Amino acid sequence: MRYLMKSLLAKALLCFVFTSSVLGANPSTKIPEVDEKLIDTMLSRLIYGAKCDEMAMISHFDPSVLWVKDKDKIDMQKIPAKIRYLRFAGRILSGGISSGNSTYTSADKEFLYTLNGADLEVMSICDKQRLILNNYDKEKEDYNLKLRAKPAKEIAIVINVANSMKDYVFAFKEIAPLIAKHILQEESRGSYAKITLVSFSNYDVKDFDDVFSSSEFVESAKNLKVVNSQTKLINYALIKAMSHFTKDNGLKKEIFLITDGNPNDRGSAEKMLYLTKNLNRNIVKNSGGSKKNWVTIHTLALNKNLDSLKELTLATEGSFYEPSSAYEFKKLLLRLSNNGKDVDPREINVIVPSKTHKIYDPDDPNPPKK
Repeated sequence: MRYLMKSLLAKALLCFVFTSSVLGANPSTKIPEVDEKLIDTMLSRLIYGAKCDEMAMISHFDPSVLWVKDKDKIDMQKIPAKIRYLRFAGRILSGGISSGNSTYTSADKEFLYTLNGADLEVMSICDKQRLILNNYDKEKEDYNLKLRAKPAKEIAIVINVANSMKDYVFAFKEIAPLIAKHILQEESRGSYAKITLVSFSNYDVKDFDDVFSSSEFVESAKNLKVVNSQTKLINYALIKAMSHFTKDNGLKKEIFLITDGNPNDRGSAEKMLYLTKNLNRNIVKNSGGSKKNWVTIHTLALNKNLDSLKELTLATEGSFYEPSSAYEFKKLLLRLSNNGKDVDPREINVIVPSKTHKIYDPDDPNPPKK
């Protein structure tokens, strides 16, 4: 559901990066670096938990979104076929995780769902707005309303899209459906999981937002654009990815970092290492000594000189991989997405048919659509 859920806070912070260099073409702009203050602001929901005064949202208009209001009663069988999502109380609804007695709490801890036969009541936890959805079918999970019994993971995939990464970005696009299948476990429908995709380069950090289905993740992956730039903005991209995590929602929190470059200087790398260690210490402190909200970073290093990222990875108790080819990259990423278990070798060699693949040009992995 890319671009559908952007908070006022996120909009205000889009200009921040970890370096004082320039984003885009304005060389006079001084941009604050990542520090404790920025982390405390952007990651307050992860460190301290959800707060009602930070939940104001702006949803971009999209014809596939049905806006519903407080006290509405909606017959789900009469919703127009073009609708894919429901927007209520400033958010796109995405279901939740069982909290007992036929109730479910959303991963961001903003909505409570109560299932009573074929009626689903949705309540905004902060302002108590209520919505009734009649003829809800829990098995079909229409409109992204997944009500699942067990919490699984919230995964953020942070991928470098500098020009040096084009072969790996294309390999990532090839296996995107399989990555989503492993993480979201859609076949079993027993667990609740979500994925966020964040891309970065010298020029930009792009947030594709949370997705809850394989089709949404594949669409996000298709829209990755390789740019002719150096590798920068790793620190800010990691913070942006973590901003999608919420404390005490039962979901294990992991980042898959995919890059062939370090932060652009040793000082930035050391600062990110310090800030990440401090972040996890604070998370554990605010979780009563438990690591249940700990953020683990796994890195696929597509270069042999990424020692600073190895330090960061190991400090979060993550896994550090150095694949030597696109084939090995796909193998390791698929295994990582599959909870560390080996996958069917046929998945590694799979070529997912798509328009993007058919017109692939090795000098331009993102040709314009025709």
